[in-house]
Amino acid sequence: MKRIFYVLSILVLVICAVFIVTKVREKGKDRQAFQSLDQVIPVNAVPASMELFQDKISAVGTLMARQENLLSPKVAGNIDAVLVDIGEKVKAGQPVIKLDKTTFRLAVKQAESAFSAAFASVAQVKSQLGQAKKEYNRAKNLLAENVIPQNRFDAAETGYTTAREALLFAKGKHNQAKAALETAREYLKYTEIHSSIDGVVVQRTAEIGQAVAPGVQVLRILDQAMVKADIELPEKDFGRIGFKTTAVMMVAAFPGMEFNSEVTVINPMVDPGIRTFKVRIETSNQTGKLVDGMFVKVNFLLDQKEALAIPRAALQKLPGSGTYYVFAVKNNKALKKEVKIGTMTDGFAEVIDGLARGELVITNGAGKLRSGVNVKVSNKAVKTLKEG
Repeated sequence: MKRIFYVLSILVLVICAVFIVTKVREKGKDRQAFQSLDQVIPVNAVPASMELFQDKISAVGTLMARQENLLSPKVAGNIDAVLVDIGEKVKAGQPVIKLDKTTFRLAVKQAESAFSAAFASVAQVKSQLGQAKKEYNRAKNLLAENVIPQNRFDAAETGYTTAREALLFAKGKHNQAKAALETAREYLKYTEIHSSIDGVVVQRTAEIGQAVAPGVQVLRILDQAMVKADIELPEKDFGRIGFKTTAVMMVAAFPGMEFNSEVTVINPMVDPGIRTFKVRIETSNQTGKLVDGMFVKVNFLLDQKEALAIPRAALQKLPGSGTYYVFAVKNNKALKKEVKIGTMTDGFAEVIDGLARGELVITNGAGKLRSGVNVKVSNKAVKTLKEG
C-alpha cells in the first residue's frame, strides 16, 4: 500500500508540474502576441489602381515549314552522285541527285534508231502509194475506154487500197516510235532529281551506288522562310478569333524572345468529339531561328481592357490552393483580405473581387504580417510608387 501511495504521489506531482509549465508557456505566448500586436512594422504599400490588361488566349502547337519537298526518283537505277547534304541550302530547279545514265542513254539511242527506221518506212510507203494511185487512175481511165479488161482494173484498185493501208500502218509505227523516243528521253531526264522549292536539306537517305526504286524517298527539303502552326482552341473561343488576329509565339530554344505572327486560316468546323476548332498562324522566318517540329507556345492577343489591379509583389497565395490574399492597410494596421484574381502579367494582377480602388496593399514583408499588426507605411515608398 505504501508503495502504491508513493507512486500515486509522484504521478500527481508530475501532472501538476506539467500543468504549471504549460500555463507559463501560454502566458509567454500571449505576452509575445500582445507585444507583437503592439510592435509597429514598417512596410511599403501602394493603392489598388486601374491598369490596362491585354485580353489573350494561350495555346500550344508544333511549327511546320511553309513548304515541304519529299524527293524520290521516278525511275529505278543506281545513284551516281549526291550533290547536297543535310543543312545545305538549295534553289528551285537545282539538281541534287544523279542516277547512272548508261542504260537510259542506250535506250534513247535504240529509240532514235527505231524512230528513224519508222520515218524512212513512212517515206517509202508514201512513194509506193503515189505510184499505186497513178496506176489506179490510169487503169480507171483505160477501163472507161474499154482498153483494158475488168480484172486488170481490179488489180490496180487492190494495189492502191493496199498501199493506203500500208501507209496507215507505217504512220502508226512511226507514232509509236516517236512516243517511245520521247519516253526514253524523259526517262533520261529523270536520272537527275531536282528540288522543286527553295529550301534547306533536312533529311538524306541516299548514298552513292545505292539502288533506288521509284517512289522511295531519298531527300527531304523544307522551305522555312515562312513557318506555320495549326493550333487547336476550345469551342468557346470560336467567336473571339478573327483573320489577322495577332499571335505571339515563344519557343524553348530562345527564352525571352517573342515572334509575332497572325491568324491566316480559321477552320469553319468544330470537332464534335473534342469540341475544338483549328486555326493556322504564320510568321516570317528570315532569321532562321524557327524550324520545323519546334514546340511553340502561342498567345493570341485580343482586345485590351482596363481593370482594377495590384502589383504582383502584394499578392500572396495559400499553399496547396487557388486562394489568393493580400494585406491591406486600415487604421495603420495590417488587414488580411482574400481576393479573386483575373488576368496576371509580370508586374500586375487583375482584382475581380475583394478590394476597392484606392485601398492600400502592402508589397513587402508579408511573412512577418498577420491581421491586427501595427504597420507604418513609408510615405517615401508610397510617393515613389504612385509617381512610378
